[in-house]
Amino acid sequence: MRNNQDRLGKAAQGAPPTPASPNMGFVVPTEFVELPSRGKFYSSEHPLHNQETIEIKFMTAREEDILASSTLFEKGLAIERLLQNIVVPELDTATLLIGDRNAIMIAARASAYGNHYFAQVTCSECLTKQEYDFDLNKISYNLDCFNPELLEERKIIFNEEEGLFEYTLPKSGVKVGISLLTGAEETKPESEKDDESAVTKSLLRFIASVNGNKESEYISQFVNSMLAWDSKELRAVLPTIVPNIDLRQEFDCGYCANKETMEVPLTAAFFWPR
Repeated sequence: MRNNQDRLGKAAQGAPPTPASPNMGFVVPTEFVELPSRGKFYSSEHPLHNQETIEIKFMTAREEDILASSTLFEKGLAIERLLQNIVVPELDTATLLIGDRNAIMIAARASAYGNHYFAQVTCSECLTKQEYDFDLNKISYNLDCFNPELLEERKIIFNEEEGLFEYTLPKSGVKVGISLLTGAEETKPESEKDDESAVTKSLLRFIASVNGNKESEYISQFVNSMLAWDSKELRAVLPTIVPNIDLRQEFDCGYCANKETMEVPLTAAFFWPR
């Protein structure tokens, strides 16, 4: 993982500004955001295939209207509408891989309101609640999936022809093919969340094949009978496979001597700073 200060947003050099309106002279500046996926995991037909960066527009008051819309939030459409508005290439933003979506949102927030993000956190030692200043420029990328030595050590193989990561489960010896989730695949109805089948439904989202069989009914039957040990180990290797942003930062308590690594909490204040 490397520091992301030069990744999350570069002001576009030489790129023409995007018109805010076809009838006005106002223009919206753009920036380039490095994609954690490097475009390697999109199909050859996708606009981002092998593209290492994506151009996005700076947020405007129009995007603030989207974020302020209670109707869009209730329908779960606010973030998708925001992404559709700021991404310059013509594409369906629901097809963006999760890590790439996260990188775009972090960059959009930093360019709109600055890199300082104040969030309420609780120290694990003294349990004091406090407001802490997280620096969005210090967010790094998790690119373990591009480390061949690490993949070999964890017995993970990327099947380029299938576009899947393959992992042999340690107890059963079954080989599963793992696909990276897009925004459309991550977003599920509330009825599928936090219920008694949360683990199996989570597994079904990213398991694309079992011993080469891609039939959904076959995969579902396998997941429902997967050994707990295999399930645990499979979920443990997922962070290695997924190219994403790393939201962990150093936290230095203002009330005691505690220092710890803490995940940046993404609350409603993320897009609505004071």
